[in-house]
Amino acid sequence: MTPRTLIGLAIGSGLEAADAVALRADGVGLGITAKCVGSARVPVPGGTSDPTRRIGDALVQAARQAAFVANLDFRSAQVAGLLSPFPHRASDSESPATPADWVAEHTGLTVVTGFRGRDAAAGGTGHLITPAADYLLYRELNEERILVHIGAVTSVVLIPAGGKLSAVSGFETGPGNRLIDDVTHLGTRGRESCDSGGKKAVQGKCLEDLLARWMSHPHLARRPPKALPRSAFGTTFLTESFECARTSGATLHDLLCTATHFVARCVGDGVAKWLPAKPDVPRRVFVSGGGVRNGFLWKLLERQFEGLTVSRLDAAGVPAAGRNAAAAAVLAGLTLDGVAGNMPVLTGAAGGRLIGRIVPGDERNWAAVTAWMARQTGPYLTLPRAS
Repeated sequence: MTPRTLIGLAIGSGLEAADAVALRADGVGLGITAKCVGSARVPVPGGTSDPTRRIGDALVQAARQAAFVANLDFRSAQVAGLLSPFPHRASDSESPATPADWVAEHTGLTVVTGFRGRDAAAGGTGHLITPAADYLLYRELNEERILVHIGAVTSVVLIPAGGKLSAVSGFETGPGNRLIDDVTHLGTRGRESCDSGGKKAVQGKCLEDLLARWMSHPHLARRPPKALPRSAFGTTFLTESFECARTSGATLHDLLCTATHFVARCVGDGVAKWLPAKPDVPRRVFVSGGGVRNGFLWKLLERQFEGLTVSRLDAAGVPAAGRNAAAAAVLAGLTLDGVAGNMPVLTGAAGGRLIGRIVPGDERNWAAVTAWMARQTGPYLTLPRAS
């Protein structure tokens, strides 16, 4: 079978940039082996114009750049997958178009997006939605791999050495960059939106009593599968935390230091409790997401995995910023192949489902996509629901 090109696209929850990867994929369905052959990151411009257009333009530019880096004819790509924080259209957009519509219109590629929606309709949380793709991208015969993704929320996925897809496990450990960003924004009265590189946090001290209170959060004690409620560390949590810091005479640097420790501790404690290491099985940790740019957080993560090699995801062949984009490419491929892309054992859905909404590309690409899908006959794989 001739290898096919899958384009993956992703927009982070902070809307700071569009990420794209180009994958060269052999095989079909769960027999896919994929290699990242090009990647790009394009900042989303600011301004008051329609956010759908700004985001869409960045996605299109990133996709074209990734194909150029890979020395690929962009029009030879089979499909594009898009992971976006928006369920329908860009936040605050007046346009009825979605970023997926924009990509399809301006690239001619069919786009598969909205992967979480079908899982949620089947009773799942829609989180984690990437582990099936992670398994196909990062499995290793003789090495157990832990993927830590530090985005707005932090998640871990364990890919057993030489294991089957059904043996993959994972969950959302706790907050990620959003907590640190929110503390920075509130503590500077909106003058700053993030603690770049952890430069403020490293100047503070960890408030151990406050950290212990945070570590007693009910989410951390729940058995997986579990997804972090999006309101868990919102306004009430922040207000109480700042009041506690004020009454103890702590500084913003101290609160940021504590928040950064908390993100790392949630990862370390969660892995130790729910994903314990097996004797004589090598284990390696790969980190992705915006958190890799926080040097202080990186050092704290290394302490949590003392004795293990902790690397950026780049060492596994995919840029750390491109993990969601790579997953989107594989999930789109699975949908076209007639294979369920969700893992109900991790999301709580009633069963495996073909996931994603399809936005047709131009006539030539859409004809090729529909012909491909027509050849993928038979029942698609379903995995059991979590007990």
